[in-house]
Amino acid sequence: MTKPREWPNSAKEARDRSAEEAIRALRAIEPLLEKEVTEIERVRRLAIAIHALQTILRLLEREGAQTRP
Repeated sequence: MTKPREWPNSAKEARDRSAEEAIRALRAIEPLLEKEVTEIERVRRLAIAIHALQTILRLLEREGAQTRP
């Protein structure tokens, strides 16, 4: 098996931060599937997830990911 190539520092940081933000988004929305929450709590959790996903997108775009506007 060949050894995985080292990531450049900036790409490694983007990968790691993206993974952390993905976890944040999942933790925000998973309770919505498991229990009843108020409408305000639902909106708050969805806003957290949207923000985390936007952060992931920006991190990946900064490293050259091609996205549609």
